[in-house]
Amino acid sequence: MRFFEKVKNYCVVGAVSVYGEMCRKRILKDSMNIDKVSEKLLLDLVRKNRDTEYGKKYNFADIKTIKDYQDNVPFTTYDDYRGYIDRIAVKGEQGLLTSDRVVFFANTSGTFGNVKRIPVVKKATRPYTETVALYMNIISKEMRKRGFHCGKGLNTVETETNLTEGGIKEGLISAYTLKSAYFLIPVITCFPRDVFGHGEGVDMKYLKSFYALKDRDLSYIAAVFMSNITDLMSYIFENREMLLNDIEKGRINDSVCMPDDLRSGLNKKLCPDPERAQELREIFDSHSEKGIMAEIWKKLCVIIGIGTGEFECFAKKLREYCGEGITFYHETYSSSEALIANAKDIESDEYLLLTDSGFFEFIPVGEKCERPLQRHELEVGKLYEIVITNLSGLYRYRIRDVVRVTGFIGKNPLIHFAYRKNQVINITGVKLTSEQISDAVNSVEKTAGIHISDYAIYPDTTHSPWRLMLFLETEEELSTAQVKELSSLFDKKLSEQNHEHKRMLNIGETSPSLICQVKNNTFREYREYRIAHGASQNQLKTVRVINDPEIISMFVSNTVSGIQQVKK
Repeated sequence: MRFFEKVKNYCVVGAVSVYGEMCRKRILKDSMNIDKVSEKLLLDLVRKNRDTEYGKKYNFADIKTIKDYQDNVPFTTYDDYRGYIDRIAVKGEQGLLTSDRVVFFANTSGTFGNVKRIPVVKKATRPYTETVALYMNIISKEMRKRGFHCGKGLNTVETETNLTEGGIKEGLISAYTLKSAYFLIPVITCFPRDVFGHGEGVDMKYLKSFYALKDRDLSYIAAVFMSNITDLMSYIFENREMLLNDIEKGRINDSVCMPDDLRSGLNKKLCPDPERAQELREIFDSHSEKGIMAEIWKKLCVIIGIGTGEFECFAKKLREYCGEGITFYHETYSSSEALIANAKDIESDEYLLLTDSGFFEFIPVGEKCERPLQRHELEVGKLYEIVITNLSGLYRYRIRDVVRVTGFIGKNPLIHFAYRKNQVINITGVKLTSEQISDAVNSVEKTAGIHISDYAIYPDTTHSPWRLMLFLETEEELSTAQVKELSSLFDKKLSEQNHEHKRMLNIGETSPSLICQVKNNTFREYREYRIAHGASQNQLKTVRVINDPEIISMFVSNTVSGIQQVKK
């Protein structure tokens, strides 16, 4: 960076960092009295929205306590709001769900590709803005630990938006948040502002890779999921010659898909950089993938993205790419409906519930309960389905996520995502959760000493008795004997997690599980398939339990030779 760029970067990062520290202290303070803070938030929300169409339907005016709210207002799902949302999005009506104006629709493809429009009011975006400030606070601290005080990063979040029939913007919620910081983009990121807002018809992987590689002082990389970053690194490895040649010439490659006016505008601002290109060639030629990110970017200090739970395998891969000394921050636990929690600290897989992004209720899993519980009533170690009342007009909304309580800060629980209720295998009385499957896969990896890049499971009910098929992508080539051994080990570890699975295996009601090793990049191909069919890269949550026949066919066709049990 030039001198004045460094000054601007230092000032902006510092100012946002201070704001982030203030937000952190407020959350911790509110956590000490979260029962009172939550009750006030809910009753203020109900009072404010009592004259909306939804508020009148459920007698918001008569609600004076949390119990009144639970008695008057039913649990809901997206279908309960579809009619209201269509009227807002298509006809531009307001005052239906919330007295605040709906200014945006957060599009979510959902885990299984069902497109939804989630209404967003302006005040609901504040927790997202504060979370970005928390990120910058962490980045600033990590930079200072390493003796420097400024540096740009790569933010891989998409920012494309569209208009609904009623003239309201829609897209990813992150797009709306970043648009408000539009003028700060070139100050804190290596990505040119010209690209923001583009999506379809632009090869964003190329542009992200090109501008990141150009910046030798890159200090952080941020994504929604760490899988976004591992996929980006795979793209860089596969296309390094093209990227380095383009950096050397200072030109966007002519073969890269994008509008001509964007290409022309970007090329005008680029200069040849043969020195950086040669530096990168030497790094790629002399280093293995292990630790290469720290060599490419000497000042890289923070990776931001969700790398816990079902994304843990991607975090492991990134650790290998990064080597020692680079901090991981697992950012947020969120949905399009609400920002739910932020990571407790760097390198932590525990999340602290936000205190003002909504009112949360918790339904105990596997226990009878007269009413949903509040935060301060939860118990460490137990599982709860989370129910959201957000700031934008969704009331007692079931997002189908189950969390495990791991501790408390004050009265506010620390949580760990366990599984989605629609990703539970429930066949012949055996209920297997994604959490149990993940734990078993991790145990197999550690016990067998192999490196699992990714995995998915398929309940094969066409086989008699039914069985689990575990598709693994590993760095090592596995023999048929190894696969058989790993299959037995997987059943053993899963039986330790789930006694009913063990019992059904013992009495022959379930066949032994079958591990199928798939070709390298199969899961990347799967993610690209989902993006091509409408899923957003920034919302591409890993689906561990697969039931779609077309997806199963893809995995079976990519199964490596030597495993004769899989019929192709």
